[in-house]
Amino acid sequence: MEIKIKECLENKQDSYILPFLWLHGEPKERIREEILAIKNSGIKEFCAESRPYEKFCQEEWWEDFGFILKTAREYDMGVWLLDDRAFPTGYANGYLEKEENEHLRKKLIREFQVEAQGPTKCAKFYIGGRVFEGESVISITACKYNKGETGEGLDYKTAVDLTANLSNGMVYWDVPKGNWRICVTVATKPFKYKNDRFFYYIDMLNKESCHAMIDSIYEPHYNHFKEYFGNTFKGFFSDEPGFLNVLYTYENKLGIMESPYPWSMALPKLMAQSAKVSEKEIWLWLPALWEDFGEVTSLMRTHYMEAVTRLYQENFSYQLGNWCREHGVMYIGHVIEDMGAHTRLGYGSGHYFRALDGQDMGGVDIVLMQDIPGITNNIHRAPLADGGAANPSFFRYTLPKLASSHSHIQPLKQNRAMCEIFGAFGWAEGLPFMKGLLDVMLASGINYFVPHAFSAKEEDTDCPPHFYNGGKNIQYPLFKNLMEYMGRCSHALSGGKHKADVAVFYNAEGEWAGGEYEQFYNICRVLTQSNIDFDIVPLDALTSRGEVQGGKLYINGEDYGALIVSKCERLPTKCILTLDRYASSGLPVIFVNGMVKKTAEGTKIPFSQSKFERVSLKGLAKNLKGRGVCQLECKGQGIENLRFYHVERENKDIYLFSNEGNKTDIVAQIKLKQAGECLIYEPWDNKCYCQDAKDGYLDLILEKNNMLFVIFGDEIPKNIPKMKRESMRTRCNIPFDIYLKEEGSDTACSIAKGSELFDITAPNKYPDFSGSVIYEGKFKGIDGFDVIDFGDVGETCELWVNGKYLGARINAPYKFSLKDALKEGENELKVVVSANLGHRRRDGLSSYMQIPPTGLLGDIYLCKYI
Repeated sequence: MEIKIKECLENKQDSYILPFLWLHGEPKERIREEILAIKNSGIKEFCAESRPYEKFCQEEWWEDFGFILKTAREYDMGVWLLDDRAFPTGYANGYLEKEENEHLRKKLIREFQVEAQGPTKCAKFYIGGRVFEGESVISITACKYNKGETGEGLDYKTAVDLTANLSNGMVYWDVPKGNWRICVTVATKPFKYKNDRFFYYIDMLNKESCHAMIDSIYEPHYNHFKEYFGNTFKGFFSDEPGFLNVLYTYENKLGIMESPYPWSMALPKLMAQSAKVSEKEIWLWLPALWEDFGEVTSLMRTHYMEAVTRLYQENFSYQLGNWCREHGVMYIGHVIEDMGAHTRLGYGSGHYFRALDGQDMGGVDIVLMQDIPGITNNIHRAPLADGGAANPSFFRYTLPKLASSHSHIQPLKQNRAMCEIFGAFGWAEGLPFMKGLLDVMLASGINYFVPHAFSAKEEDTDCPPHFYNGGKNIQYPLFKNLMEYMGRCSHALSGGKHKADVAVFYNAEGEWAGGEYEQFYNICRVLTQSNIDFDIVPLDALTSRGEVQGGKLYINGEDYGALIVSKCERLPTKCILTLDRYASSGLPVIFVNGMVKKTAEGTKIPFSQSKFERVSLKGLAKNLKGRGVCQLECKGQGIENLRFYHVERENKDIYLFSNEGNKTDIVAQIKLKQAGECLIYEPWDNKCYCQDAKDGYLDLILEKNNMLFVIFGDEIPKNIPKMKRESMRTRCNIPFDIYLKEEGSDTACSIAKGSELFDITAPNKYPDFSGSVIYEGKFKGIDGFDVIDFGDVGETCELWVNGKYLGARINAPYKFSLKDALKEGENELKVVVSANLGHRRRDGLSSYMQIPPTGLLGDIYLCKYI
């Protein structure tokens, strides 16, 4: 039997789960209780989050963290550390607040303008009134408006350097004929926001400033606890570092008037080298970062972003990652990716792949209602910046693939892709919702998880839910079931090689260069919903590790049958030449909805584009399937909700198939390249079955919200039963005695005898109930009908028949096998349903979520399987 499936069946899977443990300075026994709650959830590691701990890296912290490490070692657990006192990472525990470290604080530039009309001799322009304390003018450029054009477009060919004309706040200039704009670039510092700590965040463009993270946090922890490094202590987690030149928006791109941008005096040289122009020209064209500066606008913005993201990569990501690896631990985390922020400034890091290149796992997070199970196409509202629009094209179909793709194409990652998950959805987020989120991530190739969160503070109002909550979370006992499922699925996905169909180009450069462009997110959605798998591949991977052989693209052992590029008007010359080289080598390079027209440097494309192909987004899937590059051919009911992920491991093919629909089943026939007898692994029940895929046709019935693995090339043990399907069902009317057990109570009170089913939290019943509902009843067994389906349930369900425990279900279908407990005649039945805490807590985050009803809602059926 395939080794990892065998290890799952024997509950010997490796560790893939490290939830946050929030610390505020609680008593040690309370901390121990929470650590034990993590261990009792079947979890072997956790990440201590110091964000709420005010005395981080002070004596109290060293004592508490030492206790945590000692306790973890006692329980044979691993410990990670979120690497800063404040959120997000980059505060460096206040290191830059010290006056002696003022030189390490981030530098910014901003621009303002003065209008000039000529011809005018001896004109004077007082700019000193707009340069404030602590600021300095670094460049002054005058430029003529575009001839005959309206608006604010400037003609870069007329640019004049007036920097030397500044004296005591006044610019002196003989203005030539025409209308001109004087653009003043000012070196400034961060604004002080409501929370002044952002003023003191590290400068991603300054290697010494980034080293403050090591000086203030990493090294002190090593000096205190070096005996734990590489064994009990596993590594550091960076949470959402970014440029932070502005806050409260995902939309901070170049070209925004009044916006400050990151700055270093090293940038002009780096930009000049990258763009192949002189440093003098870079200084002269600086206004192009804000203004429409004609043809050099695209050049300046592209190569500015190229330079700042390279510095981020080297100064922050690799510097911290290399330090960790030199000290025997790992470095993981994620940035703010939300709705394009990953290619931008502000909250963003400019380039997702460069920002995480130095880490040992690909990483993302899914929090704050960014994804809702069941919503696959509609933009929905969430508590996010910029109006709170959450687009599934990004959060569901692109975001997790960023992490898994990075784990595939970069050797350092070793196929490890991490997602911080479940956080800040509110107390109404119960286990069914969590499993829905989890399945989306698993089907995207995520195999490491940071569940958010356990908190040592009881009734913590900060970003719920909290899984244990001092024992008050009524769904905590079944949280272990979800974690065991998470661990088994992660184990089944790990190792081996991911097998994709095509590559999607990570088109950061298309956005940087400007002009007409489209994000690649809709491409990711269309491919996924058409049963075509992909990795997202940046230019760096194409140029450093990519090669074409036999019409396929190869990167780090992965292979792709085509490269898909989203619509963009401009791309850097280096990028266009790379795409041309691949197309010339026989790789299909396909632009979607529009072909590149110019280089970012403003020149015409130096070759015919006939080697590239152009298709519409609507025609993309058909085009790819016609080429024969796709692994699956699917037909049947619900295939738009079918997700798959393919791993090849030790000459065996492991497929994950998931139904992301929460209303309908998938009944499909799938044509595969593999054929014959296959092993079916159901990870929730942790059981195996066998099935025959004759001639490569697999008949797949996948119930809503369900997932399974199909393994080919494995020797199947003779005792493995055949996969059965439901053939018949009959309604089962059971009058129930109903009892309520409030959270925190040891006793249950009766509310109904011989009752029909109803919503416990209906407005005329118990609308603020938080606890478990106990149902007791009797039914007569029917020969051959040995499965019971409880239909709609809110939310988790446990079953006892004739006193025998038959397991738990946390999401539909709420089906249980009765064969181990069923007897002839009358059978006693007990069902315990536990709701989420949203009905009583009614927190603000839960106001974004549809809260399910409570209890058994019917209809109940007995089912026959053959």
